[in-house]
Amino acid sequence: MRFEQRGQRPNSRLRLQRRRRGWSQEDVVAGLHRVAAALGEPEPGVDATMVSRWERGSRRPRPRYVRLLCRLFDLPAEELGLVDDDAAPWPTSWSAADEEARRRDFIRELAGLFRIAPIPPAVEPPGPEPWERLTRALRRPGRVDPATVDDLERITTALQSLEPTMVSSHLLLGPAVGHLESVTNLLQGSMTPSIRERLCSLAGRAAGLVGALKWNLDDWEAAITYFRVGMEAAREANDRALGAYLMARAACRPPHREDPASRLQRLRQGWHGFTPADASPSTQVWLAAKEADAHALLGRTDDCLRALDRAESLLARLDEEAAVRPPPPLVSDTWLAGERGASLAKLGRTDEARANLERVLVTLGPTSERDRLWLLAALAFTFVADGEPEEACRVGSTTLSRAAATHLQPVVHLLGVDLPRALGPYRDRPTVRELEEQARSLVARPALEPARS
Repeated sequence: MRFEQRGQRPNSRLRLQRRRRGWSQEDVVAGLHRVAAALGEPEPGVDATMVSRWERGSRRPRPRYVRLLCRLFDLPAEELGLVDDDAAPWPTSWSAADEEARRRDFIRELAGLFRIAPIPPAVEPPGPEPWERLTRALRRPGRVDPATVDDLERITTALQSLEPTMVSSHLLLGPAVGHLESVTNLLQGSMTPSIRERLCSLAGRAAGLVGALKWNLDDWEAAITYFRVGMEAAREANDRALGAYLMARAACRPPHREDPASRLQRLRQGWHGFTPADASPSTQVWLAAKEADAHALLGRTDDCLRALDRAESLLARLDEEAAVRPPPPLVSDTWLAGERGASLAKLGRTDEARANLERVLVTLGPTSERDRLWLLAALAFTFVADGEPEEACRVGSTTLSRAAATHLQPVVHLLGVDLPRALGPYRDRPTVRELEEQARSLVARPALEPARS
């Protein structure tokens, strides 16, 4: 009875994180079973009713479920509301051993995912480019059953979930292109209008994923082409929210190709028939954060801070959103704190920037590798600005190696070209010369050349 009374306070954090991902309570149950299976553990004795009790506060999850929930959401217990105020505090950071354990668990989980949802081999098919075939299929209406579309949607979501992880963009590109081919081929068959709409929406998501991977590989021309055809598919599906998200992605170039004034114009006015008014609540948060980043690049401190405050205000209202499926941008308090830190770094407010960046970095697991690399790159530049070249080289060197391993080319360029240039006044330091040598070997490596479309 005492335990029951202590648990009467609703767990709004757990509910919020679930709804931000567009998950139902049944989805959480399925995820817990999947995580347990990937770890080789017995099946959890939990159902949707139990998840509901956790959220209402009428029950507290046992330690095993706390651990599984943290792995499922990739968040520490505090951010999921799983720590009693009067209990001993959970650690707010992860040790190297914790990180390695999470990395192994994540790899096992990926293996389980591919056994459940096999995807095409990592080779691009011959002949015309996939975006060209998708364009033709969208113009030639073609019997596809709902179960097939359900399977394709699961695979699409699985592939999208891999893009921000430790899986190399170069390795993921082949499966993503192959999946886009599968969806495109089905679009040429016969189906009901509602099925066609769903399939076109999936085609838009798949094209957007390929565009994101091309962006990561610094193949900007191919990336923008996939974003555009993805918007065409979204328009065919009458999926305005998807189109607005792809519009926003297409507005943001890799840093060394960036035109912040052009980005601001497109983010505010729209592009290719989509406007910010079409965006889902989560995309609106993303839009505001990217607008803040553009202002930071232009040195507009007040405009940047106003955009970040707007993003926080929008994020606070996200628990009102009941998404049908996970939105393309998975935003959170942690993600936005990282965006704020990166923008403050560009504005030269290094102390505030580091406070945000370091607080976020200790919480990130293996499913957030892409974000980690971007934030570490921003952190390295704060040390340059503060005249600490040794620390800038330490962070920059480690991050450069990890970015090269995952083929995150814009970060490779930032740390392999822009950082050594910024460290020019300290070129006589051995650590700076070592970073320059590392950068020459990585940037020149053929495997890191931008993929050609």
